[in-house]
Amino acid sequence: MTAIQIQDCIDQILKTGYCVLRGHFPVDAVEACRQAFIPIADAYLTEHADNPNRGPNRHYIPLPFHPPLYNSAFFNDDTVLAIASGILGEDLVLSQFASDTPLIGSVHQDIHSDLPFLYQEQPDLILPPHFLAVNWPFVDVTPDRGPFQIAEGTHLLPKADALARAEAGDLPLKSLLMDVGDVMIRDPRCLHRGSPNLTSTPRVLAVFGLARSWFYRHHPDRHPIARSFWETLSEREQHLLQRLTIDEGH
Repeated sequence: MTAIQIQDCIDQILKTGYCVLRGHFPVDAVEACRQAFIPIADAYLTEHADNPNRGPNRHYIPLPFHPPLYNSAFFNDDTVLAIASGILGEDLVLSQFASDTPLIGSVHQDIHSDLPFLYQEQPDLILPPHFLAVNWPFVDVTPDRGPFQIAEGTHLLPKADALARAEAGDLPLKSLLMDVGDVMIRDPRCLHRGSPNLTSTPRVLAVFGLARSWFYRHHPDRHPIARSFWETLSEREQHLLQRLTIDEGH
């Protein structure tokens, strides 16, 4: 992308809360992710099928930092990082790597923001972004496969007011349909929800978080990264992944 196109994406995220890069990630790499995810999901559901953590038949499943799920084409993408650093600054760190997966029988989530207040004593204070989520689907997201729904621009409103207006129907929710290869970069403060997956195909949406270096979110279920794989990564990737636990035994 050109510098002008990157700035357009930055402006869109700052104004509406998100942007979508169409056909940006390599389809074959995403398909490799989908195949690798199947046994991970099967193992997870064997243990947690009756105890979903995102609502009925909807699961947040942490992903390993190892190929093919970890691919430099995703995490070290020049365009994604240029957009993110244009908003958060150059000193970025990775916060999470996981998937949101609604299955058939899932329902609408409550409308919500993913981030708590930075300053509890000033909940109406509107601050610049400090965290971005990067999402990409493992399957085409059609209207009946539980598309992500977002209330545009609500990250620029006091959170309590925005929630009240969204729940009253005064703020329309936009369903974001995505094809394999599309990438969404969003401000998680922007109100959103997951919608029901009406099909037998799991709607897997991967996410990694990028944060300003001073912001920390604890993820007790985050996978470590093997030392042998860590040493193959670029200096930029190692900086992004600096908060991961290194598994010295592998």
